Amino acid sequence: MYRDILQELVASTPGAIGALFLDWEGEAVEVVGDRPLDADEHGLKITGAYQGIFLTQLRDLCSRLDAGRPHRFKIDFETTRVFSCDLKEGYYLVLVVDTTGNEAVAWRALEGCRDRLMPEL
Repeated sequence: MYRDILQELVASTPGAIGALFLDWEGEAVEVVGDRPLDADEHGLKITGAYQGIFLTQLRDLCSRLDAGRPHRFKIDFETTRVFSCDLKEGYYLVLVVDTTGNEAVAWRALEGCRDRLMPEL
């Protein structure tokens, strides 16, 4: 079920490299890749785990500032863009796209995927 949802996300997002559904410890519940990142799925898992670290730090910062809970964030790299959104109970979703991907399209696809995953949690 999760795999099908992530496969649809990757297939419907131009420039998508992969998508991950992860738990509160940064462990991949499901990973779908369209092409290699760092030569294999391991690179996607590492990217996802680091997004979890960043998300935890962002949650802590927002809490200290009384800014509310963060919903999403993006990190741009030289050859990729990494989009992340918080789900619930520590789960989160990551979409990795190359630099040809359109940011608005990626966010819409990620939010649609999020909407499909939320009832399953």
